[in-house]
Amino acid sequence: MSHPVLPLKELVQIYQGVTLNRYQDDHGSQERIINSRNLEQIYIGGELSTAQINASKLSQYRLHADDVVITIRGTPLKASLVTDEVQGCLPNQNLAVLRPKAQINPVFLAVLMRSKWLEQHLVTLYSQSIGTQLLKISQLRDMQIPLPNLNTQNKLAQLFLAAERYTQITLETLEIRNSLTQLTFSQILEGEQ
Repeated sequence: MSHPVLPLKELVQIYQGVTLNRYQDDHGSQERIINSRNLEQIYIGGELSTAQINASKLSQYRLHADDVVITIRGTPLKASLVTDEVQGCLPNQNLAVLRPKAQINPVFLAVLMRSKWLEQHLVTLYSQSIGTQLLKISQLRDMQIPLPNLNTQNKLAQLFLAAERYTQITLETLEIRNSLTQLTFSQILEGEQ
C-alpha cells in the first residue's frame, strides 16, 4: 500500500529549543526545562531541570500539549510527546519542537520519529561536529515523511503504545525479580532463612 509522502514542514511547525544561557537572570523566574534525558518514553517524563531566566521574551518557545519534542544534537534521535503536565515548559537548545498540523496524529508522529525506519533514513543526514551528532532544522523541514490515512496512523500509534506498555511492565517485573533475588541472597548470607 502506497502512502503520500510529504516534506515534514507541510505537516508540522518546527523550531529549535532555547539557548538558556542567553536568558539567565538571577532576578528572573524559575522555569522548568525539558532535556534529552526526559525523552526516554513516548510521553515526556522524569525529573525536569529548572533554570532561573528572564522568560519575558520566550513565550513562543513554550511547549503545547501534543507537541513532539525530538533530540537534534548529541544523542541518537529520541522523540516524546508533550502532555498537559509539562505544557508550558521550555525545551533546551539540543531539542527541536514539532507542532503538528491537523492532518497528523501527534502520537503517530512521535512513534515515527522514534522508529528504526526513520533512524535508518537519517543516518546520512547527521552532521558530525567534533564527534557530536547534529541534525539541522533545515534538514528536518525537508525530510520526506510517509503519511498514511488518519485511521492507519491511529492504529500504528495504538500498536506502539501497547508495545511500550508491555515493555515497561516487563522491565518493572525484572526489577522486582532482581530485588527479590538480592534479598534472598542477603538473607542466606546472613543466615536468616
